[in-house]
Amino acid sequence: HKGLHGKNYFDVIGNKDQLVHFPYMSFDYVQIFIDQSSIDDKVEEIKISLYRVADESALTDSLLTALKNGKKVTVFVEAKARFDEENNIKWGRIFEEHGAKVIYSYPRVKVHSKVLLILRREKGKAKRYAYIGTGNFNAKTSKIYCDHGLFTANKKITKDLTRVFKVLEGELIIPRASH
Repeated sequence: HKGLHGKNYFDVIGNKDQLVHFPYMSFDYVQIFIDQSSIDDKVEEIKISLYRVADESALTDSLLTALKNGKKVTVFVEAKARFDEENNIKWGRIFEEHGAKVIYSYPRVKVHSKVLLILRREKGKAKRYAYIGTGNFNAKTSKIYCDHGLFTANKKITKDLTRVFKVLEGELIIPRASH
């Protein structure tokens, strides 16, 4: 694969936003970013929304690795995902057992956008990186459905995404997102 492979994604995304298009591009780009985040010493926190959690996947392994490496992990799990309720709840419990903060979806609230927010300490300051996508964090379905994803470190977008996660965590009622 050309593009982001073999590079430090934080450098690449920090320099310029990146777009991915599935199934024309590989889900590996998303997976590698989460892998790098799980082992990067500067990453302090990972927040992610999961709609259809794969039964066993590199993504779930990476999130568990992040927890083992002392990172704060918050997972928003869609409890009412069609056909995947049991599996999602099972994974929610596994993440909780390993120290993640797990939030289950609320009645009448569905998160269809797949979002990932990473907080990384750089030069003594917190810097946010994000992935916002239309498809699930699922390598198998990314080969079937047409979806788009944005990797960004844009301050306005990542600030808005921080507000979205605050809503999901019950810390904020209205995100007032403008970007």
